[in-house]
Amino acid sequence: MSSLPALSISDAVARRLLLLGVALCCLSQANAAPRVELTAAPAWKGWTRPGRTTEIDVRLSADSAVRASLDVVAARQSTDSTVELQPGRVARLQIAVGSAASVDVEARAPSAPPVRRGVSLALSESPLLGVAVASDERVALDGFHALALAADDLPRNGSAYASVDALIVDATTLAALDHRQLAALVTYAADCGRLVLMNIDQRVRRLLDDAGGCGGRFMMQAKSLAEATSMLTASLATSLPAALSPSSIGELARPSPAAWNAVAVSLAVYFAAAVLALVFIPSLPAIVLTSALAIVGTLALLQGMYPRSQLIVWSEGESGTQLARYQAVQRFPGLVRERVRVPLPPQLGAAAQSCEPGQTMHYEVDVTSGRATFAEFETRLFRQVTLCYSGSFPMQRTIAVDARADGSRSVRNAGTRAWPRGALLAGGVARDLPALGPGAATVIDARSGGSAGDSALRTAQTRTRSDSTAALWSLDLAGVAGAPIDSTGWLLVSVAPPR
Repeated sequence: MSSLPALSISDAVARRLLLLGVALCCLSQANAAPRVELTAAPAWKGWTRPGRTTEIDVRLSADSAVRASLDVVAARQSTDSTVELQPGRVARLQIAVGSAASVDVEARAPSAPPVRRGVSLALSESPLLGVAVASDERVALDGFHALALAADDLPRNGSAYASVDALIVDATTLAALDHRQLAALVTYAADCGRLVLMNIDQRVRRLLDDAGGCGGRFMMQAKSLAEATSMLTASLATSLPAALSPSSIGELARPSPAAWNAVAVSLAVYFAAAVLALVFIPSLPAIVLTSALAIVGTLALLQGMYPRSQLIVWSEGESGTQLARYQAVQRFPGLVRERVRVPLPPQLGAAAQSCEPGQTMHYEVDVTSGRATFAEFETRLFRQVTLCYSGSFPMQRTIAVDARADGSRSVRNAGTRAWPRGALLAGGVARDLPALGPGAATVIDARSGGSAGDSALRTAQTRTRSDSTAALWSLDLAGVAGAPIDSTGWLLVSVAPPR
């Protein structure tokens, strides 16, 4: 009987020790550092061309719920993103980067050591031909380096298509693309990219035909790789339209004079104070004090000002097509040496990049949309930082132009939406084009008009063949969310000659 209390006491102690061990085990598990896994792979099997844009496909996972930060660095361009990781799930991001020999990718999480990966890129001096087909047949195109690609090698950022100079895609690969890859491919077609589609059905063909830029001249249909190669060879006789340089786009609108005005006012105040000090208080201490106060006031004025940025958009399309391609420049004037963080317009952020490759630029990328939301860079007085954008947007402009016996032209709005006042360019002459509703028509007198007078019209004339007709309108940027107040743009629509 005396042994029973001893047994009960020992059992209680054992239970307490067991509970303590379980608690300590749970506590150690709770305090254990999360383990983050990181992989990074480039689009296009790692190939790109100097001065182009490509894409890095990043996959992140962790064994516990954690918020991780991702940094991607390529030369002077860097991006960062914040990713919410959940155990058992892989987060996947596609980051557009400028071509560089190597790209550094790093993931960091609280209480965990950073995980780093290096991605090497092959910079080709020869044009690149992407061959995304479900076949082992080799393709050779004179002067091109051919890349055998799977569906997952195609990018999800339209800007990354700058890496290749021509592309062949078959129906099997096309069906395996996700919606972001399809959107990027449509952007490539709208940007007049050389594209051959093999054995696709009529529905997909009609969709891509409507999206093809340059009147669809560089988008072809083939039934075999041999036919696709032959079509690409024939298409090389026609050059792709040259893109406008950032400086040419910048010349379309004058920079805002706000920064210069502030500097001029500051200098005027400084010299006025110095003159007054010399006249009324001709002593060295007073002159030094006045100059110091004027300099401090000037610096305070410049530091307190935040100069507005300026967005300039140039876009081009073909009459009757659904998409117009655009190029844009956003200028940020500098007043003082400082590091600034600026928001980017949501519709343009997916294709944001520095216009100057040597400019150090940092971007914040939203994981959900895959676009850059903020840019961070350093400014200084009299130095302007510029961001470049490119892409496409929906357009509904259909123009019918008929030449009359007296030399005048009958112009009709053959679309479903009204258009505003603009200019008609034909035969090297710019003429006023009135606003027209759907189905409305007007006659443009051959004797009216003259040579283009402003920079936009001059640019439009250089982009229009002398034997062709085009219309130029001011572009309404009210629908571009987050666009700066000082924004301006133009839309040039070319009219195909009658067949």
